[in-house]
Amino acid sequence: MVQAKPKILLVDDNPINVRVAAKILHTHNYNISFSKSGVEAIQKASQIDFDLILLDIMMPGMDGYEVCEILKKNPNTSHIPIIFLTAKTEAEDVVHAFELGGADYLTKPFNAMELLSRVQTHVRLKRSLEAFEVANKQLRESSNTKDKMFSIISHDLLGPLGNIKESLELIVNKEVEMDKQAMEKFIKATWNAVGNAFNLLENLLYWARNQRGKMVYNPKTLDLNQIVTETHSLLEGVAKNKNITLINNLSGENRVYGDKNAIKTILRNLVSNAIKFTQPQGSVSICLNDSDPLFMQLAVCDNGVGMDEQSANSLFSANRKNSPKWGTNGEKGVGLGLIISKEFVEKHGGKIWLESAEGKGSTFYFTLPKYAKQYGYTSK
Repeated sequence: MVQAKPKILLVDDNPINVRVAAKILHTHNYNISFSKSGVEAIQKASQIDFDLILLDIMMPGMDGYEVCEILKKNPNTSHIPIIFLTAKTEAEDVVHAFELGGADYLTKPFNAMELLSRVQTHVRLKRSLEAFEVANKQLRESSNTKDKMFSIISHDLLGPLGNIKESLELIVNKEVEMDKQAMEKFIKATWNAVGNAFNLLENLLYWARNQRGKMVYNPKTLDLNQIVTETHSLLEGVAKNKNITLINNLSGENRVYGDKNAIKTILRNLVSNAIKFTQPQGSVSICLNDSDPLFMQLAVCDNGVGMDEQSANSLFSANRKNSPKWGTNGEKGVGLGLIISKEFVEKHGGKIWLESAEGKGSTFYFTLPKYAKQYGYTSK
């Protein structure tokens, strides 16, 4: 990737100094901005992310020391390296410049080679530090992803499977006896547990691939009604087991552009989540809003337990600290399905959000592009 020209802010009230420094830097492909006063320099630095500031010490009104102190105290400008420009060579002036956070100093009149060398060094150092911070952030995110995965595998996947295994061992070894009614209840509970474990494992694999950039997307024009119908059929049995009514409100012809498996995963996770947190005799419905010319808006609505604003705001974060709630029938969830849904929606260039109220239910909205040219773009 070709990097943009380094942006340099030159702060000096002497027009001769400005012209000399600007001529030297312009000829070596630097983008120069000018300020004649400390106040103007602070204002510009707050609006533009400069790679370096060349700052004169002796200026009327606010001197360079005061400007440096203000910039270094501001978290939005503290990262910008400052090279002081001074005609003074006394040791105490140089020491004071470094004490305030200055990165280097140059004496006037300028030596062209020295100016270029100092500027080049500190611009490279700043960009190297920024690249290091990005890499460090990615490393932390990768570590958090691994920790999350191992936590899910050890607690939320192995635990339920272990319980199923132990229960089946008791039956196989004839250590417990069950009548027909008890056996039917056990089989239904085991079926639900295996289904939840399977969905969790599938989500875990999707998430891991997506985090590593290994997820394969095959976007094309899709019949949205068909995807919703398939999701409805897949989860109808789960809903019936809780006496919950699934409602498909889509009608007419509705097409979107995207990856079918990803969109099915989004819908399956949102509908499964709605079923989990809806009381028996409740309902979950899928609705559509086609008013936007470029993006289709879908909604998964339930009249379940809902949640407070704090919980809703942290719902899509992989690093949230609060534990997810248990479902109305004791179903446990780790929230991974919602995190994956968000990542898949954003991959399509759409948005996902939530409206919820405790005791009244929740509605998850998300948008998908209608056309290929919107795929990967952010919807309005």
